[in-house]
Amino acid sequence: MKPILIALLAAAACSRPAPNAPAEYRPADDSFSATLPGGWKVDDSPAETRKAAFFGPPAGPGAFTEMIRVSLYPATTPEAYRAKQSGLPTPLRETAAGGAKAWEFLIDSEFRDPHAGVKKLSSRVVALPTPRGLFVLEHTWPAGEPSGREAFEELLRTFKPAASGS
Repeated sequence: MKPILIALLAAAACSRPAPNAPAEYRPADDSFSATLPGGWKVDDSPAETRKAAFFGPPAGPGAFTEMIRVSLYPATTPEAYRAKQSGLPTPLRETAAGGAKAWEFLIDSEFRDPHAGVKKLSSRVVALPTPRGLFVLEHTWPAGEPSGREAFEELLRTFKPAASGS
């Protein structure tokens, strides 16, 4: 997870701006739709499992220090995904995404930033089993700081996996 996170945080600088107002977002492969956080940057460049990453919030002291990532893992379960995470993830807890039953856990991690030393991060991970695979919706922010929880809650509330496609 750490190398991917570092790459995604670096990609924030290269990503394109999102609309200022929340709007429905669909990646090029049409694998899902959800309401995109207003003003957050989008990186929807192709990746093995990642479908899109959003960076924000767009203003304030923590501008663009958070990431919401949507990934699709074709052959795994919430338990197997959680077991592969570094650090000490919390137990799975039932939740919902797009009105469907999902599972979530929290994890604290850290990575070495070559410019700023060790960074501590907090992540909330929601795993949504679907016939196409496991969608993983992950919100990551600097540990100990307030997060853009509202943006992630809106994404969870409006998330709709496509019935077919990649």
